[in-house]
Amino acid sequence: MREKQWLVLILLVAFLVRIATAFAFQFQPVSDYAGYERMAVNLLAGKGLVDGGNAAFLSAGYPLFVLAPVYAVFGHHLLAALLANALLCTVSAWLIYLIARDAGAGKVGRLLSAGLFAVYLPSWIYAAYLSKENLMTPLMLGVVLLSLRCTARPSARIAISVGAVLGLLAITGNSGLALTPILAIALMTTSWPLPRKLATLGLAGLVAMLVVAPWLIRNYQVVGAPVLNTNGGFNLYIGNNSSADGMFVSIADTPRGASWQQLRKQGEVVANDTLKHEAIDWIKQHPAQFVTLALRKVALFWMPPVHEGEGPQPRGEALTRLAWLAQYLLICGAAVAGVVYRRLRSKNTGLLWLAVLCYTAVHMMFYVIYRYREPIMPLLIVLAAMAMEQALQARMQSKKTVPQTTYSKMKN
Repeated sequence: MREKQWLVLILLVAFLVRIATAFAFQFQPVSDYAGYERMAVNLLAGKGLVDGGNAAFLSAGYPLFVLAPVYAVFGHHLLAALLANALLCTVSAWLIYLIARDAGAGKVGRLLSAGLFAVYLPSWIYAAYLSKENLMTPLMLGVVLLSLRCTARPSARIAISVGAVLGLLAITGNSGLALTPILAIALMTTSWPLPRKLATLGLAGLVAMLVVAPWLIRNYQVVGAPVLNTNGGFNLYIGNNSSADGMFVSIADTPRGASWQQLRKQGEVVANDTLKHEAIDWIKQHPAQFVTLALRKVALFWMPPVHEGEGPQPRGEALTRLAWLAQYLLICGAAVAGVVYRRLRSKNTGLLWLAVLCYTAVHMMFYVIYRYREPIMPLLIVLAAMAMEQALQARMQSKKTVPQTTYSKMKN
């Protein structure tokens, strides 16, 4: 089959397996997932984009851009939202293919990148949850793809496009803004004069602000401050206090736990700012502990998935977790091993690695939940596929040269 036919088949597989997962599980929303659902339902009911007790605590992008439109068209049905997740994952698979192409992968590397993501088990599972990562992933991939294209053919159109995607990403999951340096560095590597580079970067920033502005205005009117959300200080505190261990812990288990409910009564913005200042004060007073904790978060962020679920594990779940572990080790191992190939030490692959490092770095400041890693895994998949392609080409080349060498020895 031709490459486009293979790609269509891979995308179809990516979509169908996630639909099957959605039908099989349909996990009932809890915690943040339930909050996103309430935000969408309340918006459609005319109550505003609120999760019940908060008006701007959770990031608004996923309920605003995905859940609310889906529920408006199909009614409040969980399965409809999960099918939308499956479609978003399929878009991600397509973007992965395009990133691999722009990063310099050959036909095998391009198709293998999309194929590896199509069968990547965590993306099946999270497609069955009302998780904002389902939208964050294609948006982050869009930023990376457009940044790569800036290195080859920068234009105002690309700047406008990437600015719009960054704006959507800021509303959906502002940790994804850690990829912004990728765009800046991509532009700086072009042959354009510096004023033109800065103007293009400024255009992208302006478009991003225009996309974000309505949400900031809304929050100023509703909670009294033009913020993206009111969880930044909360998250910073959870990751930086005397009880922090690098992972998410309940605020009830922190020094602020006893007075948390009283603080919340003062409003979202006051609570957020108070926790932010307390976290910063703790960091200033415990710099060595902060650095140690930040390094621990890196280890936790990239720790192989050896953790177990809650309660006794059915045999099927145990086998799935083993398969996930095998996939993870293969992807990370191949991606890292790929640096031995000179062809994979290019400007574009360097930008992919930089994106991985930047996204990791932002989580050193806060705390780790394993699903937070998933939006950046597609870039490791691309790097792994390109390494596998190089290994395959090297093996094929060696098979071609061995018979010639043997024949020469026989002739002599």
